[in-house]
Amino acid sequence: MKLLILGGTGNMSRQITTQAVEAGFDVTVFNRGNRKDFSIPEGVKVVTGDRRTPGLLEEKFRNCSFDAVIDMLSYTESDATQTLKVFDGHVQHIVFTSSTAAYEMPQRTVPIREDCCGLWNENVFPYGFEKAKMERRVWATASEAAKTVIRPSLTFGVGCSNIGILRQNANIMYRILEGKPLVMMGDGTMYRNFTFAPDMASAYLKTLLNPATYGKAFHVTNGISYMWDDLYNTIGSVLGRSVEMVHISAETLLSFDKTLFEHLDLEKKYCGLFDCSSFRQAVPDWKPVYDLKKGMEMIVSWWQESSFPLNEEKDIKETLICEKMRAFRQTASSGLSGSLDYVPGLL
Repeated sequence: MKLLILGGTGNMSRQITTQAVEAGFDVTVFNRGNRKDFSIPEGVKVVTGDRRTPGLLEEKFRNCSFDAVIDMLSYTESDATQTLKVFDGHVQHIVFTSSTAAYEMPQRTVPIREDCCGLWNENVFPYGFEKAKMERRVWATASEAAKTVIRPSLTFGVGCSNIGILRQNANIMYRILEGKPLVMMGDGTMYRNFTFAPDMASAYLKTLLNPATYGKAFHVTNGISYMWDDLYNTIGSVLGRSVEMVHISAETLLSFDKTLFEHLDLEKKYCGLFDCSSFRQAVPDWKPVYDLKKGMEMIVSWWQESSFPLNEEKDIKETLICEKMRAFRQTASSGLSGSLDYVPGLL
């Protein structure tokens, strides 16, 4: 199969590139060439450029001939329009990457099903709203090529930068090793699927030229239910250390730092369990192999082997937040202890 990947070096797409080569595909990748932490596998053709440069994508691929295109770089309606314009009539199948962030939240079903979710109609969550508009453009544009939309949820892999409540990544490891507490959202019991990039890559590749996936949108996760506390406790288990967490509501964290914690308030404070039976019916031979323990062993090894740098600013901020919450709770406890007897019905 001749495969073009728009992207090819990010968290998920580097795994798609690697697995496609291992499967014997003829692979071409198109990206800006800015990622220095991933070596393109031997035999992959590399086309360099920024898709946001007007006319560049068409210039690079005007006379292309591929069996399929995986678009990891469409973030907006105009991006999708451009992909369809350039490749329609030149490929059999285009797979677009959206996100479960495109769903209006909170969702009303648990686990979450595609047929029970509307996409954002208002710009409450800019990233999700743009992905929703992107999807609508895909389906509103007539094309000769078959189209599929994949909506990943929270997905971790080598090269990612999205792990943790503060998206502090290797800071989690360093803080556990130093015995420092970690900020955890809520009481840590909200349910969530944590999926890993090698499994997502396998899902993408099994989607290609599969008529059962044509004209459909799927969210894809490994389907295993975890709680948020499990994320940090599993990293602690990999490191052989116990983990101390300071639990704080998403609303309170937002009041500490809106920029840092807005992603929690807009998306992650809600249940993140997804029913992937629709995708599994279309691609029955897809079998994810990474549970949370195996996935975090991969991530921790990457952090250690790469000497992943400490983010000092986030480290200082996380310590400060923990200290403030401890001080508040101590003060609140002291203030109530002498007056509980005087509150009718409380005791």
